[in-house]
Amino acid sequence: MIKAIFFDIDGTLYSHRDHRIPESALWALEALRKQGVLLFLSTGRHMIMIEHLLGNQIPFDGYVSLTGQICLDREKRIFYKNPICREDTEKIAAFFNKKTVPLTLMEENRRYINFTSQASGDALKRLSSFSPPVEAYQGGELYQVSGFLCEEAAKELLSPLTNCKYTSWDDGAIDIISADGGKTVGIQKLLEHYCLSPDSIMAFGDGDNDADMLEFAQIGVAMGNGSQKAKEAAGYVTTDIDDDGIANALKHFHLLPASFS
Repeated sequence: MIKAIFFDIDGTLYSHRDHRIPESALWALEALRKQGVLLFLSTGRHMIMIEHLLGNQIPFDGYVSLTGQICLDREKRIFYKNPICREDTEKIAAFFNKKTVPLTLMEENRRYINFTSQASGDALKRLSSFSPPVEAYQGGELYQVSGFLCEEAAKELLSPLTNCKYTSWDDGAIDIISADGGKTVGIQKLLEHYCLSPDSIMAFGDGDNDADMLEFAQIGVAMGNGSQKAKEAAGYVTTDIDDDGIANALKHFHLLPASFS
């Protein structure tokens, strides 16, 4: 029995074509809530950006943010944090200060960039996001780094980071997190927090960074508009986000009545 469902945001729950959550998805999530199903977000976004993009449209029961690096309960209280180790943080800070490529640093309560470029602006625009403020690194703990890099710059940044890994989320854009992190790790922390088992959850995603959670969940659903890696990891591929993908998958698995529209 499915007791909880995890949703990626970009390209899964939020349509960047229409700049909104599809009406069918809003209705579906409300129907799930009335059935007592717990609703969670699992995203690479910082809470600053989650609140900017989604507002308070949906009262989620918890949040896996920054690709599993920080987890919060329904009251948005942090109960799990996994910062990048100090050794790699210092290397990232040195690269950040060189200002050879745009890097966005994510701290618990800060999101800032070393400088902006056409490439970084275009990538953020595709995700209905605004550019963070240009600020200096001040020695805080880092949880995620978003880079807008060519292959050569990516190698220069990543090769000395022995305790980190990365995932791609756009052409020429990557997120760097702790090597022992990821969306699945964050989901496991939420399951422990809410006393849930992996065989009671469903997950929806569309990107390469969703593949691990789609494999982990009892039912993993990739969006029709998703990446090949996400589709290969999922147990089921639904229709595109803009073709009622979430609602159609929920009907397929009998979590919504076939007559739901």
